[in-house]
Amino acid sequence: MTLTPWGDSSQLRERKLAPGQRLSPESVARSQRARLLGAMVAAVAEHGYERTAVKNVVDLSGTSRSAFYAQFANKEDCFAVAVGETVDFALAEVGRAHAEAAGDPDAGLGAALTAFAGLVAAQPAAARACLVEAPVAGGAALARVEAGDAAFAGMIQAGFDRSPRHAGQPPAVVRAIVGGVRAVVCRRLRAGGADAVADLADDLARWALSYESPAAGLRRPRSRVLDPAPRPPDDDHVERIFAALADVVLEKGYQATTLDDVAEWSGISLSTFYSHFRTKRDAFLAAYDAGTTRTLAAALPPFRRAPDWPHGVRAALGGLLTHLARAPEWAHSATVEVLAAGEPGLERRDRALAALTELLAPGQDDFPDAPAIATDAVAGAIFELIRRQVRDRGADRLLDLLPTATFVALAPFTGADQAAAVANERARRRVR
Repeated sequence: MTLTPWGDSSQLRERKLAPGQRLSPESVARSQRARLLGAMVAAVAEHGYERTAVKNVVDLSGTSRSAFYAQFANKEDCFAVAVGETVDFALAEVGRAHAEAAGDPDAGLGAALTAFAGLVAAQPAAARACLVEAPVAGGAALARVEAGDAAFAGMIQAGFDRSPRHAGQPPAVVRAIVGGVRAVVCRRLRAGGADAVADLADDLARWALSYESPAAGLRRPRSRVLDPAPRPPDDDHVERIFAALADVVLEKGYQATTLDDVAEWSGISLSTFYSHFRTKRDAFLAAYDAGTTRTLAAALPPFRRAPDWPHGVRAALGGLLTHLARAPEWAHSATVEVLAAGEPGLERRDRALAALTELLAPGQDDFPDAPAIATDAVAGAIFELIRRQVRDRGADRLLDLLPTATFVALAPFTGADQAAAVANERARRRVR
């Protein structure tokens, strides 16, 4: 049994209309559509998006293949509609809760997050479809989720603008807050199911409300484009495969990339590829692991050399952003396309976030009044900042994000004014 917004999956077949009933074609189509959408959510919850087939959906819903294709163009279309309707329903409920507390903007945010956590706990299969599986599917399904994120961010922004403590918060910070909320909920949902999400609302609200507006606004630098990292040597086949994967994935996307593309780009044969990796995914994940190691190597030394923890966080973020800016193809794979690699990609993303969380952990000790969930939420928020910049504007000017990323990282711990003071400091020398 899997509960979905369209009913219990074990009862979908029982809702099949009996033959001979005088029902309009529209009524029949509505019944079939609802059962197919419920079956899609339930099948994806059981099998994952990649392994779900139209046959699974048809069998679970009690409809025919012809009925499926009369409603939807293909599996992708059906899943995108299911995700879109789930997002619309969630936004309506969250928006209603937010509006009912409109007299107190801070209480409104708490009410909205309580409603959101309650929906995730009540409908874990639908939540998993939106938060975990939509990035794997990409395309229209992911676009519907991101439209929901934008609407939620607009809701938070409107509340902040009415709050004396939060008015004037830059939209980028608000979008990062939404990314942090999503990352925490997604991680808890994958690790512990619905029960791990139900009690998150208060902690998430406390974390989000810790982003008060600083007395001094955040600096908006215009960094120079850095020289790219050197290309791999011709005799290193593995590094050439990694570089080719990054290039092709940047141009075509992970799902559309083929091994023929990688072989052509890298100038090696398929037999040479198979001497190192079994599949495209194996190679992509190995490239991700290697790239993550290099990124951490760029972030950790500046962190350790800093005079204190807040400046260490800023220095680490500067090293991380510099490395990604010099390797824009890898940055795209690491932040935009990794989620398309399915569950293994999500696991790699979570490991990368865990490494960032470790850099933030001293803040929990130094500032014990910070929300307990802050390190996990901040890591997700920074990932979202970087992902949006890479996706929308490219990676070459990622250092423009340094003041905003530093503020997002520090404010829940140090408070907004100290976070802004560290964020707005100018580098003593230009990074090369």
